[in-house]
Formats: sequence, C-alpha cells, structure tokens
Amino acid sequence: MNKKFAFTLTEVLITLSIVGVISAMTVPTLMSKYQKEAQTVQIRKASQEFANAIDMYITNEGKASLAATGIFDDVDGFITSNFKTIKDCGANDTSCFATNYRSIDNTKNSAMNCAGNSHTLANSASICVTAVKNNGNPYLTVVMDTNGAEKPNIGGRDMFTFYIEKDGEITGDNPNAQPVACDLHLNPDGTVTNICPECKNSPLGEYCYKNLEENNWKMDY
Repeated sequence: MNKKFAFTLTEVLITLSIVGVISAMTVPTLMSKYQKEAQTVQIRKASQEFANAIDMYITNEGKASLAATGIFDDVDGFITSNFKTIKDCGANDTSCFATNYRSIDNTKNSAMNCAGNSHTLANSASICVTAVKNNGNPYLTVVMDTNGAEKPNIGGRDMFTFYIEKDGEITGDNPNAQPVACDLHLNPDGTVTNICPECKNSPLGEYCYKNLEENNWKMDY
C-alpha cells in the first residue's frame, strides 16, 4: 500500500509565518528603493528639459551666455514661451505647489514662498523661477516640485532647489553663497557616498540636486 505524504497544517502555518516575516523585512526596502529611483528619474528628466529650454533660449536670442539675454527682465515670458503650462499661479500665489513641505529627517517644515509667478507644466512639475541680479553675477533660482502638489512633498524627494548660473549652467550651489562641501560617508555595503548635511534637513531640497549630481544620480541620502 502506497503511503501519501503531505504537509501538516502546523508546517504550512510555520512556512507562511516565515514568508510573512521575510516579506515584512524586504518589501519596504524594495519599495523605498523603487520610489527613490523613480523620483531621481523625475528630477533628472525635468531639470534636463529646463536646461534644454535655457540652451534654446540663448541660441534664439543670438547671445553667448544667459547673462546677455533678456531673461532676467522677463522670466515669465521665458516660461510661457518655452514650456507648455497647464496652470499659472500669480504673484505670491503658491497654489501650484503643496501647502507644506518637510525635510527628509523630519526636523523642519516650510511653506512654499514664491516671489514671482509659479507654474505647473505639462510634465506635472511645478516651478517657481526667480531672477537675481547680483552685481554683475546674475542667476536664476529654480524651486521645482517634480509632481506638483502631489505627495510626498519632501525636500530632496520630489522638491528641489537649484540655480542657473550666468553662463546657463545648472548648479546645486547658490552662486551668491559660499559653496558647501559634501562629506564622504561609508555605507554598510562598502560603497562611499557624498552626503550634504543641508539636504536632509531642507524642506525645499537645498543642496539635494548637488548631492544627486555628485553621486552619479543615485538618491543615497
């Protein structure tokens, strides 16, 4: 007579419990990694579109640099002529953005303040671009939420601040401030990451753009 072997209910329950524990430990990590990769792709793509628009603007004006163009007197004209906007917010109207942003380390919160007009673009990113005429060293300050008012609304995740220098180059360093050096951080897997302390505690993503550039577009912070 052939004997039939099968798992007992206890064995099945133990197996399911083990699978559940492993899933609980790994799924959040995998989800977090996926979200960071998606957010990195968003800011890289959105900022590249902005850089291309700057290059096109300089070329169309027949100038050698951004400082020689008329962009610092007509930022809104640059936005509306070079991007497809789906929502335009007036001066001091920040409804294109979320009402509040927080830092990655949860130590700070900040409302979005835009000195000029803010816009939501066709790619879902919301931007506030401010011209700074700084004693012969003009630049643009760009505050960008890559998915508009949608969550997570965290500086360095979907909210970033970066700058356009007078030559048209994008930088994470404020041209009007002393550059801040990033510290080297040894990760558990043996890799090294440049960490800018200001990024993790900035609700509007100051220096996070610089961090991404220096880490080969990996959101390791």
